[in-house]
Amino acid sequence: MHSGLRRALGAATAVAGAVALSLLPAATAWAAGGDVTVTGAGSTWSQIALDQWRADVAHYGLNINYSGVGSSAGRNFYIINQVDFAATEIPFQPDEVRRLRAEGKSFQYLPDVAGGTSLMYNLRDASGRAVNGLRLSKETLGGIFTGTITSWDAPQVKADNPGLNLPHQAITPVLRSDGSGTSAQFSSYLLHETPSAWAKFTASQGVPDAATSYWPTFGNSVAQKGSDGVANYVANDSTGVGSIGYVEAGYAIERNRPVAFIRNASGAYVLPTAHAVSVALTRATLNGDQTQNLGAVYTNPSPDAYPISSYSYMVTPTSGIDPQKGRVLGAYMLYFACAGQQKAAVLGYSPLPPNLVKVVFSAVKRIPGAPTPPPLSRCANPTIPGAVDGGVPGLTAGTGSAAPPGSGGGATSGHAPQGNLASPGTPSLSGSLGHPAPTTAGGLTPAGTVPAGANGLAGTSTNGLQTSAYAPAQNVSLVVPTAAGGSASYPALAALLAVLLPALLAGPALGTVRQVRRRAPGSMERVRGAGTAVIGRLGGGSRRAQG
Repeated sequence: MHSGLRRALGAATAVAGAVALSLLPAATAWAAGGDVTVTGAGSTWSQIALDQWRADVAHYGLNINYSGVGSSAGRNFYIINQVDFAATEIPFQPDEVRRLRAEGKSFQYLPDVAGGTSLMYNLRDASGRAVNGLRLSKETLGGIFTGTITSWDAPQVKADNPGLNLPHQAITPVLRSDGSGTSAQFSSYLLHETPSAWAKFTASQGVPDAATSYWPTFGNSVAQKGSDGVANYVANDSTGVGSIGYVEAGYAIERNRPVAFIRNASGAYVLPTAHAVSVALTRATLNGDQTQNLGAVYTNPSPDAYPISSYSYMVTPTSGIDPQKGRVLGAYMLYFACAGQQKAAVLGYSPLPPNLVKVVFSAVKRIPGAPTPPPLSRCANPTIPGAVDGGVPGLTAGTGSAAPPGSGGGATSGHAPQGNLASPGTPSLSGSLGHPAPTTAGGLTPAGTVPAGANGLAGTSTNGLQTSAYAPAQNVSLVVPTAAGGSASYPALAALLAVLLPALLAGPALGTVRQVRRRAPGSMERVRGAGTAVIGRLGGGSRRAQG
């Protein structure tokens, strides 16, 4: 990558990180959570955003801990009372609901961030040059991830990429070795869009013909733990050349690696940009329990729609939580629903639309001790026209030791993206990174209300789960550069990113590749409601994650 462009992107990312903080009240330090710490665990698909937001709210004195252990493990930790909230792309499964009810443990679903499951790859053409602009149809994707397409110069891959000199090289599909919402969401897409190929695959593995959070290994596939594990394997040039894996787009962005253009229902090949995800999700609907039905998202006829788009869930209690924890958790939720969404596009996601912000607000009201949500006009979400920032409701101004938001002491988590989705010479983007979602009330259309039985569930005590400690990189202080002393604006940032990001070349991989785990085919966790599971990230293995 050209050093000038790399510096420009770094500056743009820093601006993005600081802009949302700068929009918060700048002259006040907040005394908020004190010694109260709220803990969560689960999805790695949404972890980049969750980590950024918890770094942001630390300025208010809010203590939020989160471990990206995978959606399945996160739900289990919630059931056994090891965490206060979970993040998942998969609703509780029937056996989990029975465990919840056994102890009267409450729960509710709410959206935290939208995004696209991306296909990150590491490929060189027959002349040894890095490939950018790879295009894949749903049929080709289905063949690659079920083992029927095994070489990069297979006829199906060539048909998608008539201008590429593809190598005669084995494809290495990189799967998740742990129970994963990403795996569940991606397999739900293949189940819906390539049912015959998926049925043959599941039959050959001796598992149910359903979406799964535990993807069986096959042929030349390898399995890695967590989204970071998948992304690190693909990005590493020592082991990853010829590989392709599924992760949330932010994991590819931060490693300066490209993701594939995916063919949508209109025949257009589209990247998982914030705009493309937002367009796709205008066809999503909500079930009565606030889980999603994504069937119409996969087939959205718009040429701008990214077909593998979804939302991620947060799971919280509606009773049985200490009101002090409820206050901290509720304030965190209000922050990420409003000002926190300003960072969504920069981090590789898509901002929640107004109707889903209302779902979050309703969920906050059901948490004991939580602050009262503000009017939408005081919620600084970039999809809400004319909204102004009202700070974090319910927090009392004080003299806490944390630096006041917007004072130049902002921090980002170790997951600050520093790259792009595509490179020069690739087909034009169907949406720009940093482009806010359309300023309409489009998005999910509720098909019902939260049932009365959404609370009153609980879990049995099951041990044996292993956690992998997540240690983000050292926080970085941000300074917002402005012109002639003016303040940086989100629209200006979006315009800057729209120009810079598509022009950046893929760079070297970051981090160390984790050990490849091969697993024998085995049982898969069947995901309730194929096509209805909310946001997910590909991945998973044939065995449940346990100690």
